[in-house]
Parts: sequence; structure tokens; C-alpha cells
Amino acid sequence: MEIQGLDKLLNILDSSIKGFDVEIPKTLSKISSKLIRKVKLKTPVDSGVLRKSWRSKKDGDLARVVYNNVKYAQYVEYGHRTRGGKSFVDGVYMLEKSVKEIESELDKEFSIMIDNLFK
Repeated sequence: MEIQGLDKLLNILDSSIKGFDVEIPKTLSKISSKLIRKVKLKTPVDSGVLRKSWRSKKDGDLARVVYNNVKYAQYVEYGHRTRGGKSFVDGVYMLEKSVKEIESELDKEFSIMIDNLFK
């Protein structure tokens, strides 16, 4: 009994493993950039500092972190009490809403990445 095509399969798998190291960072950067674009559009503007301060950074080889280091970002995101404590300002949830939107697009992005790996 002879099985044909195993050498070709091994070559395809070997090249896809090598391509994984290239494709994953590209895909993660693309996804984090899309997330930042979406969250910036949802971020309310007073002085523009909060909107301009969204960033992304690597957190290991397989993760990206999207963050905002403006001190009051969490209060805009989740809401806060007013100074007198008599009322509550609702949160905007700009990051939470944007993450939910991006989650629906992840399947498409990773499918494209997998297609690129097995070309």
C-alpha cells in the first residue's frame, strides 16, 4: 500500500508553521487597530484628550492590550457620582460596546489569517 501526497502535506504544514509567526502579529495588530478606531468614534469629546489617548501594546506574542491612561477614562466608561453625590452620570461604555462589535468580526479576521497560512 502506498500513500501519495504526504511529502506535499508535510511541506504545506511546515510552511504554515513558519508563516504563523508572521501572520499572528499582523492579524492581532489589525484587530487592535480596528478596535481603537471604533472606540475613538464612541468616545465623547470635551477637550479631545480622552479620545486621543487610546493606545495598543503587545502583551506577549499572542495578545494585545487596548488601554487609555487618562485618569478619568474609567469614570466616563462606567459612570460616576456627581461632586455633591446627589446624582449619577451614566457611563458611555465606549470600550465595552466596541469590544462586542469587534468580537463579531474575529471569525472573519482569523479565517483570512488561516487562508494566508495555507496558500
